[in-house]
This record gives sequence, structure tokens and C-alpha cells, in this order.
Amino acid sequence: MTTCIILTCVALLVILLSYFRNKRAKNKVIHIIADRCTGCRRCVKTCRRKALEPAKDKESLHPVLKYPEKCTACKDCILVCKFHALELVNRNVD
Repeated sequence: MTTCIILTCVALLVILLSYFRNKRAKNKVIHIIADRCTGCRRCVKTCRRKALEPAKDKESLHPVLKYPEKCTACKDCILVCKFHALELVNRNVD
């Protein structure tokens, strides 16, 4: 009986977290602060949705948000950045 209650609570928690994550993904997107970025590319390696890519030009080391529609605002890239070069901003709704 106790395990059934625990499993039900865990299932409800997962459902609620996914709901709020989807809601945040519709409103927010990652923004790269170029002045703080050192070009370590940890954020690119961490991004599960492959929304970030390294810059193509040789002058710029910082990554680029190439596919903003893929960004779910999960904050994984923000958590891995030691230089605080990433932030969540409101999506431009056109």
C-alpha cells in the first residue's frame, strides 16, 4: 500500500514538472553574453536538444543559438557554465 502511494506521488511530480517545463519553454530561450563567454563550449556539449552550436567564424569563440525553436529552457547549459555567460530571456513572439 505504501509503495503504491509513493509511486503515485512520484508520477504526479513528474507530470507537474514536465507541465511547467513545457510552459517555460514556450516563453523563454537561452541568450549568450559574449563578453563573459570564454569559448570553452561546455554548454554546446551539454545541450541535449542540440540548439547550441560553435560559431563558424574564427574571430568568435562563443557558441551560437542556431536553433532557438529546439531550446526548451531546461537550464542545463546555464548550470554547466562557470563564467555566467548564459541567461534565460523572453522569446520574441512575432
